[in-house]
Amino acid sequence: MEKEKTQKIITTIQGHKVVLIFEDKANIDVAEQIKQTLLNTYTKPIKVA
Repeated sequence: MEKEKTQKIITTIQGHKVVLIFEDKANIDVAEQIKQTLLNTYTKPIKVA
């Protein structure tokens, strides 16, 4: 993950650039939780009824 002087964090998830913009101070821990949630959702198998 890349942390810039601004309040945003840029990362890549599954080959897609994702920019997290924080209202307050950028938080690496929150960014990592969001990344893991997105990865888990993206790789979760879809159930077809």
